[in-house]
Amino acid sequence: MEVYALIGPSGSGKSHRARVLAYDYGIPLILDDGLLIKEGKILAGRSAKRENSRLAAIKRAIFHDENHREEVCQAIENSGAERILILGTSLEMVEKIVEQLELTGINTTIMIDEIASPDEIERAISVRKREGKHVIPVPKIEVRKQFLGYFTDSLRVLFNREQNDLSRESSIVRARFSYLGNLIVYNKVFRDTVLYLTSQYEGIAYLRNVGIIKREEGLLFEINLVARYGYDFPTYLEEYRQQLAAEMENFAGINVLKIDLEIAGMEVEEDDFSSSAGSW
Repeated sequence: MEVYALIGPSGSGKSHRARVLAYDYGIPLILDDGLLIKEGKILAGRSAKRENSRLAAIKRAIFHDENHREEVCQAIENSGAERILILGTSLEMVEKIVEQLELTGINTTIMIDEIASPDEIERAISVRKREGKHVIPVPKIEVRKQFLGYFTDSLRVLFNREQNDLSRESSIVRARFSYLGNLIVYNKVFRDTVLYLTSQYEGIAYLRNVGIIKREEGLLFEINLVARYGYDFPTYLEEYRQQLAAEMENFAGINVLKIDLEIAGMEVEEDDFSSSAGSW
């Protein structure tokens, strides 16, 4: 396999430019901070940005964990790709990754200052230090599964190649080991969001309970509700379920696995009861 190395200081914009660089060189695989990426999808691995300390993040990025290493090695082999782009803060770091993954060596080395101006690099490093933001070269829909409960955003890189305007979406996250990155979304925030959305649905009288189950890959909701008489509930509640999932996913990039709805009771208005009784 032909190995390309993209090297630059932490926060200098490597991940931001990785997909454009991979396109230019015809490289199908990108290895960035423990994640193996192909065509905007995560094939294998775990992001170093999820670790709770910088030391743990470094170990994750250089595949210190045996299970992590074996998973990515197998995914590289299964991909059938002939080229891979590895991102690192130094040549020594990339060489360590190459050794850990049993690749044949580095064929081409590209420094960040070869593809970005000094001003661009300086601005990128400044944002990293000031805001603790990290870029992952995959769309938000991919990365949110690995960053459950953490705020994510997206950016779109536009570039022109051979008179074709191409677009590549990447994701922005705040790493757990960053002081500014510890923005965890607690269950109360999720419940408040559910209550707010529910208040817009007149067919739902009130919620008795909102259960939230956090899993590695996303959230499950168990909602116990009291409905109002007179609605077509299969259709009505399905619309409510879909809207709730969309709001949660847009709110913080949260992957909603399932929403279970249980009607625990029915609230009947006096006018509805009188009308029904009069028809008998």
